[in-house]
Amino acid sequence: MAASVIKANVASWSSKLAELEKAPGPHYIVFTGYDDKGAMWCPDCIRAVPAVLKAAAAAPGGTLLEVDVGQRSDWRGNAAHPFRTAPALKLTGIPTLLQWGNGAAVKRLGPELEACGSPAEVEALLAKSGFFAH
Repeated sequence: MAASVIKANVASWSSKLAELEKAPGPHYIVFTGYDDKGAMWCPDCIRAVPAVLKAAAAAPGGTLLEVDVGQRSDWRGNAAHPFRTAPALKLTGIPTLLQWGNGAAVKRLGPELEACGSPAEVEALLAKSGFFAH
């Protein structure tokens, strides 16, 4: 059946990560950005994240943690953002998709997702990389 989805933000990151790690695997994390009205502000995320969620939903099991990095002003140009500085994450951009295991990223797609020009390209990238296959 489909992967279940847990939602988190900067404030709830630690507790939601612990929840993910206790949930049925495999474990995935996708980082994106939402504004105060609940809309994605990142153009690359608008193209990629729905396709990632669709692929996760079609995957045979597992759990996906969707993490909001905060508003554009919280993320853009902020080298001290906790997701940029966390040793296990070291995010350089969003969207970023991780396969998570043993407290670290096992597999990562970041710039590859940003480079996709359409949801169809994201779907093709995910299929080619076998990201949700296990």
